[in-house]
Amino acid sequence: MDQAPARERPVTLNVPDHPAITRPDREAADAVDTVHAADARDALPHGRAEPGGLVAAYVTGPCAAVVARWAGERGITSGAVSASSLALAGLAAVWFSAGARGGLVAGAPLLAASLVLGQAGAGLARRANPFALRPDAVLDRVGELAVYAGLAAGAAAPGQSAWWLAVGAAALLSVRHTVSASYAAGRHARRPSRRGRSRRGGVARRAAESLRLPFGERFALIALTAALTDARLTFAALLAWGSAAAALTLGVRVARSPAA
Repeated sequence: MDQAPARERPVTLNVPDHPAITRPDREAADAVDTVHAADARDALPHGRAEPGGLVAAYVTGPCAAVVARWAGERGITSGAVSASSLALAGLAAVWFSAGARGGLVAGAPLLAASLVLGQAGAGLARRANPFALRPDAVLDRVGELAVYAGLAAGAAAPGQSAWWLAVGAAALLSVRHTVSASYAAGRHARRPSRRGRSRRGGVARRAAESLRLPFGERFALIALTAALTDARLTFAALLAWGSAAAALTLGVRVARSPAA
């Protein structure tokens, strides 16, 4: 029986479908909830963003998923999305610095849009490399500090200085991030994170996270209080809620410590 030469035989490659290849938009959208709604309680080590509460999971999360899907379909990088988030936060700070009611109201939706883009960019970055140092967390901090400066500058325009309030809010935020990162690093070194929790438990955990005033809740608080009141009351709310959250967090950690 004649056989065709080996070079003329047809070759069939059986390559299974891979979701990262066939559905990049779905992969990008699914990655959004893994950053600001991570399975942890505090700021994570290695430059990861802090976990999210109810705002990040159920308010800005669906919008961020749409943005991430749209960016993934068009090949837009996470860095570009995060840079757009920082730019919007800067524009919000400029409007806040005017000190007028119109500027405070105009800056609020810009700040909300910045939060959505930041969450989408963080999700895209985590999908690209879950273990890499992520610059989007740094950009979030820069944008937040710029907003503090804008609010303080706007409050100083009518002659009511709020710079000491802004410095206090920024200092409290820095201390909380430093302590949380150190605690999270030690906790992750001691034990792995637990998976497979129910949706009901996830809602309860995110509600508890909201009480700790994470990134999404801070931006929502700033946007609402700035639009409805003024910068001084915004900083007062940040300091009061942030201090209470720090005390609550410290109490929970002391109660859960091995020596307790």
